Amino acid sequence: MSPNDILYDINPEALRRIARNRRGFWAASLLTAMAIIAAGVAAGEGWLPWPQELSKMLGLGLAAAPGVVWLGLLALLVRDDEGTRRVATILWLITGALYLVTVYPLLTHLFQVDAWLSLAWWTDVLANLLIIGPLEMLLLYLILRYGVYPGETLHRLVDGPLFGVAAALGMAAVVSAIRIWPRPAIPPTEVWIVGERALTYAVLGGWLGYALARSRFTRPPGYYLPGMFLLTVLLHALFDAILRGANALAFAFSFFAALAVAAILGLMGFLLLAWRVHRQNQAILRMAARIEIIQERERPPSLLGDIVEMVGTQETEATHTPPPPPPAPAPDRDEDELASLKRSWEALIADQEGGQ
Repeated sequence: MSPNDILYDINPEALRRIARNRRGFWAASLLTAMAIIAAGVAAGEGWLPWPQELSKMLGLGLAAAPGVVWLGLLALLVRDDEGTRRVATILWLITGALYLVTVYPLLTHLFQVDAWLSLAWWTDVLANLLIIGPLEMLLLYLILRYGVYPGETLHRLVDGPLFGVAAALGMAAVVSAIRIWPRPAIPPTEVWIVGERALTYAVLGGWLGYALARSRFTRPPGYYLPGMFLLTVLLHALFDAILRGANALAFAFSFFAALAVAAILGLMGFLLLAWRVHRQNQAILRMAARIEIIQERERPPSLLGDIVEMVGTQETEATHTPPPPPPAPAPDRDEDELASLKRSWEALIADQEGGQ
């Protein structure tokens, strides 16, 4: 099969459908980030009428709040695709449930990270780099790879980041709930800690989902997907180290230092992700245009077009054919009758003369 035959089988319109963006997803993510930052500032300044010590149930609601807000905004802003909204909600729930029965038991019972995680700053970094980050990112990868990658649910490039954010926010909600539940009372400062975690996990899930979507639609090199997985693990460890350092230095600078750092990291991560999705969509659209031009050039002439051209040629020839000569004038009927009467008279005279 020649390369032109392969290009002839590709549908340019299908490529254009892959490159369609979802502005509602980006708007929902930006508004959720702004709501997280605003809630953290309001809680830190005491502008919200919350008790000084939150109960456990309020703390669990706080842990789930970023994901619930994001899903609500997604439902309002992405109204043209109910299936995508439903899958995002299911991913949010399933990821949290699977974290409780897979990653959490491994961290607490097998590796027992809580016993040595806080011994020194380097143990914290090593734990996130070698154990926590790989396990959490592997769970996200497996859920996206076997949950949405094979089917028709992932039908746009931007759906990868969308589903990645949904799954990551479900994981962030459960991680926050695990940290909140053992405490007898939760201070309002936990508001921005939950927000920091939600922003970090959302960025990591968005990038991992983008890597999976690109590997499906654009066929990058074989090292691309493992490299992106390793990058998310490194970013997981880096973000955690930066945020822990900012929280540790809060007494010297401001209680909002960690929240500001998380906001900067989250917004930068989403801006870079949006830029990469836009660039890749533009490349797909250019490819669709080139394939369409090649297909038009290589397409055989249409049989219907040949018939129409033949009929037009015949009509043209018929139009230019000279008209036949006019018919000879018909003889006068009165002259024919006179000649016949004359012949009959002469015949009668000849018969009479012959009888005499």
